[in-house]
Amino acid sequence: MTEDETSLAGRVALVTGAGRGIGRATAEMLAEEGCHVALLARSAEELIETAAACEEFGVEALVIVADVTDPGELTRAFERVHEEFRRLDILIANAGMTDMASAFAADPEVWDQVVDVNLRSTMRAARLSLPYLLNSSRPAIVFVASTASRVAFAEQAAYVASKHGVLGFAGSLFADVRERGIKVCSVCPGLVETQLTDVFDDVDREKMLFPEDVADAIKYVLMTPSHVCPTEIVLQPQFMP
Repeated sequence: MTEDETSLAGRVALVTGAGRGIGRATAEMLAEEGCHVALLARSAEELIETAAACEEFGVEALVIVADVTDPGELTRAFERVHEEFRRLDILIANAGMTDMASAFAADPEVWDQVVDVNLRSTMRAARLSLPYLLNSSRPAIVFVASTASRVAFAEQAAYVASKHGVLGFAGSLFADVRERGIKVCSVCPGLVETQLTDVFDDVDREKMLFPEDVADAIKYVLMTPSHVCPTEIVLQPQFMP
């Protein structure tokens, strides 16, 4: 493996859901490694905080306030990245939401929102990234999926369905793009100590995974040599929360 293949310095990554949690931790990891970052989320205040943390590492950080479920806004986000950096090497599709309700009580409109954020926008972002990634020497797409991509849980029907969809889409996408040199990986963490898991009030949060743990897994994917692609990484807390 050459030195260039282990380095993220000078590359450009777009991170969705970059305002907090796993997205922020991943953006900061990328910046620490010398990667310029485009930060996308709906909250300008949170993105500005993430950008400030990233810029401390001497990289450029582009703030993009957008709704990933809006096709027009998402398309313009990719256009802005190209205008600013003239390249895109990495897509981290992290934006997500959850809903805790049994199938008897769940609101179908909320189900639609969960699928829109977790699956449809992820698929659309991946498709939009491809023309740009084809011009990169070391392109990669990393989906932040979940252990819910592989098993089912009660009272999380839409979340489980959407995350199963992400894993299936990622597998098919890899089959489509592998010969073009584009890495595609799904990182599937168990419970992570973020705002998304605030709904669980009967767990020991100190035993959960932390956003930085997921960022480390993403770093591993991006630093593998060009002839290797980890297509799926599952992370579990060592001890049951």
